[in-house]
Amino acid sequence: MALNSKGSLSRSLFLFWLSTAATWLAGTAHADPFSNSASSQAQYTATPISAALRCGDLIATSNFEYSVIASVEIPASESAPAHCRISGIIPTEIRFEVNLPLAWNGRLYMYGNGGLAGTPAIDPTRQYTRDQALRQGFATAYTDTGHDKRVHSGGTFAHRNFHKLVDYGFRAVHLTVTSAKSLAQHLYGQAPDYSYFNGCSTGGRQALLAAQRFPQDFDGIIAGAPAADYSGLKFSQAWRVAAISKSGLQEAEVLQLANHIYTACDAKDGVTDGLISDPRRCDFDPARDLPQCKGADTESCFDAGEIAALQQYYAPVTLAGEVVYPPMPVGSEVLGTTYGGTQRSGWYPWLINPDGPVLLDLLGSDFFRYMVFVEDRPEFEWTEFDFQTEPDNLEEFRLIVDAVNPDLSAFKAAGGKLLSYFGWADPDINPLTLLEYREAVATLDADVDDYFRTFMIPGMFHCRGGAGPDRFDAMTLLVDWVEKGVAPRQMMTWRMTEQGARVDERPSCSYPAEALPDRRGRLQCAVPSDLN
Repeated sequence: MALNSKGSLSRSLFLFWLSTAATWLAGTAHADPFSNSASSQAQYTATPISAALRCGDLIATSNFEYSVIASVEIPASESAPAHCRISGIIPTEIRFEVNLPLAWNGRLYMYGNGGLAGTPAIDPTRQYTRDQALRQGFATAYTDTGHDKRVHSGGTFAHRNFHKLVDYGFRAVHLTVTSAKSLAQHLYGQAPDYSYFNGCSTGGRQALLAAQRFPQDFDGIIAGAPAADYSGLKFSQAWRVAAISKSGLQEAEVLQLANHIYTACDAKDGVTDGLISDPRRCDFDPARDLPQCKGADTESCFDAGEIAALQQYYAPVTLAGEVVYPPMPVGSEVLGTTYGGTQRSGWYPWLINPDGPVLLDLLGSDFFRYMVFVEDRPEFEWTEFDFQTEPDNLEEFRLIVDAVNPDLSAFKAAGGKLLSYFGWADPDINPLTLLEYREAVATLDADVDDYFRTFMIPGMFHCRGGAGPDRFDAMTLLVDWVEKGVAPRQMMTWRMTEQGARVDERPSCSYPAEALPDRRGRLQCAVPSDLN
């Protein structure tokens, strides 16, 4: 286990890992939107609206709310149709990019961020996501949330910089979408008929905050693996990294751990398929269920220190005597498609990384250094946080960044639709947090399914990858729900071969339904009798 947040690793290596990780998170955050566009009942690929102004005229639209830096007509290419590209800035440093196709379908598509944000619009992953939507006729919007990670790495943007924390928390997304609608009004002579947001991880948190804080901003929202309880997640990351970094666990032992878990729990959903459909069925206790070393520590057994570390890993996180994050479910330990497209344990590189700092260290440490204490502590060793006392700026931080308000009544009244999804084998964010949030919403409104539906995907890691199908088109489902009133009961998932073929298709079901085998062994959506 190689963990180093302060000393022996060079700063440049640390920043390289952070930059690469955030790019990967952002680039994989949207699964395969629009891939089922041909079957959409809304027929959203039709582009009947043309520009009423020249693209270059938009440079004169700068005002006190935003400034247009450049407005350039981009000719059609293999990647995207002809469109007007506007780059601008919202005071003080929120950079945005808006792209308006010259043949428009009347809809706006905004995509969210990954990690600690700050990825510029010129990043290839951002361009790919942008062009996906442009090819379908959507106008697009994107923001770096007020900082550039090439200048302010990780969470250093918040160092003695309160307004940047607020921009990151919620302000940048809201002001960017309002600016994008204004620019569309100028170019086309009309605002978008429908506006959509799609994000995973940090983007999922942004999605939920949009529904909670600004219910008029979007008609349809996709919240993937939302880091909604952001502060709880950061305490959980410190809790888990502290345990595993001191355990000596190697990746081979984590794969042995996975074998024990899946041997015990794979078949509990009625089919043995290498996936755990709902880990809440799995009663797994490391001290009881793992072989303990009697002599030398080998890959086939677990010593006392490793057992203790795993017990802490799977336990609920407590802060000042109160539970602030639920226990981590089993499942992410398994071999699957992970970071960089390799076949590794789902814990790589989040918790196990022989080549550098673990990803949770890169994503979590700056929360303690620059965000949650009134006085910043750049040298703070976050894995030594004692969990006995709340940080003195925690309550204010929660108000700015956390997305846990269960009152979605204004979003519902506005006609909004929220589609959320989570991989059951996510090694970063706990999938139980989404179900807990949905339960809180349902406590306030028993008709939650009318506007908020959730899909749990067995075997999927964080936003993408894993031991099972990880591709799907939530966007087409959302458009048909918003515009045609077709509420999604299931979402087909699949794996993609290197040749581009769909394989291993299986349904993901609107919670609390689950894909369970019928009498013929075919997976069908049904509410299980042993859960919920």
